[in-house]
Amino acid sequence: MSAVHPTLPSQPSPLPSSLPPASAPPSLDAWGLDVVDELLIVGGLDPDAAVWQVRDRSGGEWAVKATRRDCRFGLALAAALGPDSGVVAPLPTRAGDHWAERDGLLVSVSPWILGDDAAEEGRGLDLDQWTELGAVVRRVHDQPPPSAVAPLRAGVKRTGRRARVRLRDLDARFVGASQAPGVDPELAELWHAHRDRLRRLETTALHLKEARSTTTRVSCHGDPHLGNVVVDPAGRPWLIDLDEATVAPREVDLVLVELGVLPGLPVEPEHRAAFRAGYGDDVRLDDDRITRFGCVRALEDVTAVFSALEGAHSPQHDGDPVGVRAGLDDLLGPRGLVSLVEERLARPTPAPITTARISTAPTPGERT
Repeated sequence: MSAVHPTLPSQPSPLPSSLPPASAPPSLDAWGLDVVDELLIVGGLDPDAAVWQVRDRSGGEWAVKATRRDCRFGLALAAALGPDSGVVAPLPTRAGDHWAERDGLLVSVSPWILGDDAAEEGRGLDLDQWTELGAVVRRVHDQPPPSAVAPLRAGVKRTGRRARVRLRDLDARFVGASQAPGVDPELAELWHAHRDRLRRLETTALHLKEARSTTTRVSCHGDPHLGNVVVDPAGRPWLIDLDEATVAPREVDLVLVELGVLPGLPVEPEHRAAFRAGYGDDVRLDDDRITRFGCVRALEDVTAVFSALEGAHSPQHDGDPVGVRAGLDDLLGPRGLVSLVEERLARPTPAPITTARISTAPTPGERT
């Protein structure tokens, strides 16, 4: 019998504006966990969430997340996949729910995977791990979407505001910024240097969207890059953080492997081949859709960081504006996603990814 899931308020209360490092996680009574030690994880990119590593009295290690975002779809998807899928699944409460509500926040608990973050210190994955990651992503895509909850995210768009709207807002702010009060002149200069590149990505994305065809929509992790992969002591990669999970064309996930998204960890041809071996060769990816989603992702990432540097962002990052700026330079640099998309656009003829067709029937009315 399925559990009755709690209903979130339409406008959940925000997290405290200044979360002190010693703040304790919410009560875990619903899970029957007696916490004896906790550590706030500093450095998360999400200003609407906080994560703690906790230890219970029996010695179990858990990740506790409190967020004002509606990530119920991702939690339900991870739970449906199960603990052996390679996706970290939430621990159910004693009532059988996959989350609980505390003061307007969505609280979830999942096993803390002891191991190494694949993106830290340039670790990356070996070829066998890339193959296993491909198999994990395929399991996500083959899992029927949960029917009890709907994804908050619509297709490729990850944020509440479209990237092209942020592009217009930033353009309005930075054009003539040398006379505008309160604008960082170095940031304005950087915007002027790259605005034509960003506009080209926008134009390309809109053109490819107009020419798109119908396609199959599947369950998607939403952000399966190496920053969301933890490798356990046995060498097994685990996908974490399904906050961006949705139902969309599979290219929403696979663009991050076909192009790469982390400048410090480029996806090499041998990595891509190993991933495909694990994912399977019974699908044919849409090359234009990969390009379009790459454009959208690049625009989202760049405009989000520009906006963060111009305004308020997570208190966890207030002490590291230099690091945030370095991340922006990476995004716009020769190994960043903007350059990767531009290299793809410069190809005379896109190379086919596989030769076999998708085995499932297309879904009409594709909106992504």
